[in-house]
Amino acid sequence: MKELFLFLGKAGVFAVVANTILFFKSFTWNSRAFKIFTYYLLSISVIQVTTYVLSELTDYNLYMSNVYIIVQFILLTLFYRKLLKFKALLYIGILVLFFLGFQYIREPSLFLRYNSIGIALTQGLIFFYSLLYFYSSLTKKETEFLLINLGVFLYMISSTLILASGNLVFNFDLISKEDYLLLLTLNNAFYIIFQLLVFAEWFKNFRKKPLPEEN
Repeated sequence: MKELFLFLGKAGVFAVVANTILFFKSFTWNSRAFKIFTYYLLSISVIQVTTYVLSELTDYNLYMSNVYIIVQFILLTLFYRKLLKFKALLYIGILVLFFLGFQYIREPSLFLRYNSIGIALTQGLIFFYSLLYFYSSLTKKETEFLLINLGVFLYMISSTLILASGNLVFNFDLISKEDYLLLLTLNNAFYIIFQLLVFAEWFKNFRKKPLPEEN
């Protein structure tokens, strides 16, 4: 199980870096929402590579999970703000960031472990935004970003359920190391599914430069 976990982890890092390169190839001729999602991929790539390097150098890098959830929440909130055109998402995002800041100021040691409340809150909201976009797509018959949205939907369900219980998961008095590895392996598997759907979206809708409209 450990070998599968490590393999899927490395595959996930490779996948997000590869998608980042592909999205930047199509960066100039696509929409603002596409550009925001490209910046999301770039930021997550940097975090994932940094986390991987740290894992090779030290056994402790849980603090990177806090960087991850904050960056992810900011950029995906901006992404869904563009897709849904709901200004309220910006205000919700600001309130959540103030709440997270209050958490870390009140308890600085929280930054050094899994922030279960922070994960559940940020990823739960992103999951809710993806549901809203599914509804919007049905009513307005929109097709762009549907595969990406499906990937976000699936990954946020799995990641929220698994990682929101992070501090419980790391208590080996309550869960065996085998079950712990199984949960994290499942999380890595869903992350790769997410990245495959991101690639499918790029290949289907964004890889080719649109032809100029005829007058």
